[in-house]
Amino acid sequence: MAQVTRRQFTGMMLAGAAATVAASKGDKIYLRYYYPVGVAGPLAKVMQEMVDEFNQKHDDVVVEAIYSGDYGPTTQKIITAVAAKRPPDVAITSMEDLNTLLAMNALVPLDEFIKQEGGKKFLDDFFPAFLANSLRGGKIWSWPFQRSLPLFYWNKEQFKEVGLDPNHPPQTWDELRDYARRLTVREGDAIKRYGVTISGGWNDWLFEAFVRQVGGQLMDPEGRQITFNSPQALEALDFWVTLSQKDKVMPPTTTWASTPPDFVTGRTSMLFHSSGILRFVKDSAKFPFGVGFLPKRKDNGIAVGGGNFYIFKDIPLKNQKAAWRFAAWMTNPENAARWSIASGYVAVQRSAYETAAMKEYTGKFPEALVARDQLKYAHARMSTANFTKVRLALTAHLDKALAGAETPKEALDRAQQEALEAAGRR
Repeated sequence: MAQVTRRQFTGMMLAGAAATVAASKGDKIYLRYYYPVGVAGPLAKVMQEMVDEFNQKHDDVVVEAIYSGDYGPTTQKIITAVAAKRPPDVAITSMEDLNTLLAMNALVPLDEFIKQEGGKKFLDDFFPAFLANSLRGGKIWSWPFQRSLPLFYWNKEQFKEVGLDPNHPPQTWDELRDYARRLTVREGDAIKRYGVTISGGWNDWLFEAFVRQVGGQLMDPEGRQITFNSPQALEALDFWVTLSQKDKVMPPTTTWASTPPDFVTGRTSMLFHSSGILRFVKDSAKFPFGVGFLPKRKDNGIAVGGGNFYIFKDIPLKNQKAAWRFAAWMTNPENAARWSIASGYVAVQRSAYETAAMKEYTGKFPEALVARDQLKYAHARMSTANFTKVRLALTAHLDKALAGAETPKEALDRAQQEALEAAGRR
C-alpha cells in the first residue's frame, strides 16, 4: 500500500471537510414564505425576527421570508405563482381565500400533521371561531395565525368634552347615533371632527358584523348562497347611510389605512376597525381611549378576520413537512403571545393567554383582552370562490351608497348581481 505524505493527507482531510459541508448544505430544506402585514408596516420587522429565530433553532430548515404587501397583493401573487406551477412553500393570506385556492387544487390538507401533534387535544387549545374558516369537506386546509376581530375604539377625552361618560361607550345602534351627533364638531358647513368612522377598504367585513347583529348573514357557511341584498343587509346599510348622509356624523369615504391615524389625531371620536391596530393606537394616541365590543342591535354578532397559514401542493413532501413545522412553531403559545403583543392581533389559542409574557402584558393593558372576550359572539367570515372579486363588488357599492351615489337598495341589488357573476353563479 502506497504511503500518504503529510501534504496528501492534509489535502484529503480538507476535501473531506468540504464534501461534508456540501452534503450538510444540500440536506437543508429551503422554504419560500410569503406573508402580508395588513395593518402596520413595522410588523414586518417583528416577522423577520421570528423567522430568523426559527432558522437559528432548526439546522435543517431555512425559511426565506418574503414580504408581499397587504392581503390583496399577497393573494394575487400566490394565485399567479400557483398558476405557473411555482407556488411558495408556505404563505399567510386571508382565510377567506380558502375556497379560491381549493378551486385551484393548490393546497394540501393539514389533518395528518395535526394528528402528529396530538390530534383533538392539540386542536382543542385553539379557539373554534378561528378554525371555522379552515374547514371544508371534513378536512382542515389552513392554520390560524394573525387573526383579528372588529373592535370599537373611542376617545375618552372627547367623551368628557361633550358630557358623555368616558367609561360608558354606546351599547346599541341608537346610542351610537346619539353619541355621534353629540361628538361631531362643525364649523359652518365644514366638519372639523366626525363623531364616528366606520373604516373603508375592508368595510365589507365590518358590514358583515352589522348584518349579523340583525339576524342575517351575507353567505351560507359553505359560500354557496350569496345574500348581499337581504332585508337584514338593507337594514344595516340604511343605518350606515343615515349616519353618513342624513346626520352627516360619519365620513362617507375612507380607506382602511387612513382611519387609525384619523382616530389617534382626534379627527374622529369613535372608530370601527380591526383588533390588529390595537398596538398602533396604544403607542400613538396621546389621550385616554377605550376599547370595546361593537354596539349591538339584536345581539353582538361579528365575523372573524385575518390571515391563516397555507401549505401548497406542488412542492416536495419534505418541504410540506418542513412548512408545517414552521407553521406549528409560529403558532405555539409563546409565539402566538409574542405576535399578539406586538400587533394587537388575537392570539389564536387559549394557552397563549396563560404565558408569562401575555399575563404581564394584559395585566398592564387589559384592553388587549377585549377581542378575545368578544370571540363568544364570533362567526366564520363569509367565503366563496373568487372571493376577492366578490367582496370588492360589495365594498364598491357600499362606498357608493355612503357617498349618496346610490340608494341602499340599489347598491345592494347591484352588489348582489356582480357578486354572483364573479362567483360564477350566472
